Amino acid sequence: MRVGLFVTCLIDLMRPEIGFSTIKLIERAGFEVIVPPRKPGCGQPAYNSGDRRIARDLAEKAVREFEQFDYVVRAVGLVRRHDPRALRRPVPR
Repeated sequence: MRVGLFVTCLIDLMRPEIGFSTIKLIERAGFEVIVPPRKPGCGQPAYNSGDRRIARDLAEKAVREFEQFDYVVRAVGLVRRHDPRALRRPVPR
């Protein structure tokens, strides 16, 4: 099974060892881990600055980018927890 890893900008820029450790852990469980080359953002900075349109657009792009995977592992909360209205349609489970 293929797992899409949603690497946040914080992990990517400040704590990449968290991302590498996450990959190792998921691979040890027997899954193929893929970080999409066109890694989308979660929209949190846009949302925090009040730009709901850009936040929604980024969230929708992330959903499209990760639809190809059997599972998605992410460490972001905006898309689902903080404001589900950021999307025009429900996030697929």
